[in-house]
Amino acid sequence: RDVYLSGAQELRHGVRGRDMLAAAVDMIKNVPLDMFFTAMATRLNGPKASGADLTFNFVFKDVGKTFVLHLENAVLHHKEMAAVANADATVTVTRDFWLKLVSKQVSITDLVLSDDLNVDGSRLKLVSFFRLLDDPNENFPIVTP
Repeated sequence: RDVYLSGAQELRHGVRGRDMLAAAVDMIKNVPLDMFFTAMATRLNGPKASGADLTFNFVFKDVGKTFVLHLENAVLHHKEMAAVANADATVTVTRDFWLKLVSKQVSITDLVLSDDLNVDGSRLKLVSFFRLLDDPNENFPIVTP
């Protein structure tokens, strides 16, 4: 029923701009960290990432977890494991700051220049990695083309 009502709403009034991510900030606080990296992999722009070979360590100092991201053959893999020594950069951050980044309360520039995190390695490669990710379209049409 909800799908039909949403479709009827769209047909009558068009696609309305909505900021779903900002509305879901409380829900995002309970999402496991590995799910963020899984979602990040779905946002990777394959043609832009073609030929890139990057590795990053993300160390969440407040929860004691480390994730290694590896971009190869335009595919982003992540695994919770000890930090690897040959990474392009190691990002040490808190979960709260990471959630602010994911919910766009802070920008990538804030990520790179902030004192709330530490980046050992190439900040330039880190920024270039985030530029390979497409922004999700929150205002997609359900019924109309």
